[in-house]
Amino acid sequence: MLLTMARAKTIAPNGCVHLGLMLPSMSEYEDPSRPIVAYGATAQPAIAARMAPHLRLTQIGAVCAGLAVVAAAVAVALFPSFAGAGAGRSWAIGALVSAALMLIICVVQVLVWRRAMASWSGRRVHDLHGEARLSWIVHLVSYAVALAALFTCMEGSAGAGWVTASAVLLTVTLFLVIAAQVLAGVQFLRPSGPPGTLPAHIRRLREQSRWRND
Repeated sequence: MLLTMARAKTIAPNGCVHLGLMLPSMSEYEDPSRPIVAYGATAQPAIAARMAPHLRLTQIGAVCAGLAVVAAAVAVALFPSFAGAGAGRSWAIGALVSAALMLIICVVQVLVWRRAMASWSGRRVHDLHGEARLSWIVHLVSYAVALAALFTCMEGSAGAGWVTASAVLLTVTLFLVIAAQVLAGVQFLRPSGPPGTLPAHIRRLREQSRWRND
């Protein structure tokens, strides 16, 4: 690539004037070695390598959600039968539903990330804008599901008795649901940037506001 060179007069220490060459700064030109690619473009091995850990996180989170469903189902099956235990069993069933919803969210995130990795690796051609929108929506829903799991597991444990097997399993369910939400639920599809947590959202909004002000 030819660079345009501007001639400039410089004064030597002996007072003589001679002509020199002044090279333009890199800020005056586009750096051809750093092309900007469109979101979702195919055959981007750098992005694929950088995002591979996030795909593994979503897979681990999906496993945690599956274990949460199993733990909640066993807790419902082993729920003690005594007078007035119907309300507690209903809370335990609610915990099972919350765990199942979190599993669905995690599976969606895994499928979305696998589709994106296939596109970034160049194996398939995909327009990822729809997948990114879906991933963003289910990541927001995961917060409500995690909150529902918190209340249902606590109320179910209290209804069963804190020292019973159902109470212990519901406590395990709660921790597994939270782990699934952190590892997979909030891992919305993105080619770069921080995880989808509330502090990250606030930090991103602050940076956008600073960018607009500048």
